[in-house]
Amino acid sequence: MIKNFDEANREIYTISEFAKMTGVSTDTLRYYDKINLFKPTNIDSKTGYRYYTLKEFEEIGEIQTLQTLGVSLKEIKHHLENKTFFSSYMLLSKQYADIDRKIAELIQLKSYLSEKLSTLEDVMNNNSDDEIVLKEIDKRIGYGTRINCKDYGEIKTESARIIEKYRKSLFVSNSYAIFIPKEDILKRKFNAHYYCVIFDIEKDEAEPFEKLTFPKGLYATIRYNGTTFERSDSMIKLVDYIEQNHYKIIGDALQICVIDENITNIDAEKINEIQIPIEHM
Repeated sequence: MIKNFDEANREIYTISEFAKMTGVSTDTLRYYDKINLFKPTNIDSKTGYRYYTLKEFEEIGEIQTLQTLGVSLKEIKHHLENKTFFSSYMLLSKQYADIDRKIAELIQLKSYLSEKLSTLEDVMNNNSDDEIVLKEIDKRIGYGTRINCKDYGEIKTESARIIEKYRKSLFVSNSYAIFIPKEDILKRKFNAHYYCVIFDIEKDEAEPFEKLTFPKGLYATIRYNGTTFERSDSMIKLVDYIEQNHYKIIGDALQICVIDENITNIDAEKINEIQIPIEHM
């Protein structure tokens, strides 16, 4: 695109003049020449100076437009060498679809960041460590494995397996969550660590992972500061509260890593929330 139309009456331009008028650097013009993408009208055999005419302005403008649309230099070169009505239509259709895909990815990323920021702001404003709160929580679907994870490393290994399988269609929300079976809670066995991942959307193809449903309803919750495996005291306090207030445990519990190692390296700043589904007796 010509930036200085007052100079457009001249018939020939040096590479510096052409670069100034089009906004394309001299280094880029030399590189385009080197890869046979865009060549000057003439190169002085004695000095090696490159010269351009007005007819090159239209072509460099097309290259700039295609680059803005995300077309690679290799694709642009092939397109310019083999350009037809149909090939132009196909190229633009492809870029249109690519832009739609990128927009969807950005919307998903924005949603993820919004959720994370909301979580962090909630912690900053309402970090009630060891306070029991009753919450209405929507239905959630998890995919996971019922193995005993002895440490955080095993949890991350299981997470990687599940994310690898579903990463093309799912976007992980709260990545690390511990699944705690109802029978273990009733027996006050709080040391088993059954791993589970909670996703934003439901999927049916759970093989080889187990599909776990956490129904909508009332949950008794408690947050504590510390690592994933420091929950025993909080679990005891929560179960005692449920029994003393005449509630009944009606399903499996979840332990959500609200603030994990992705946010802080300091164990005391990490926050876990235990959620147990309940109803009145």
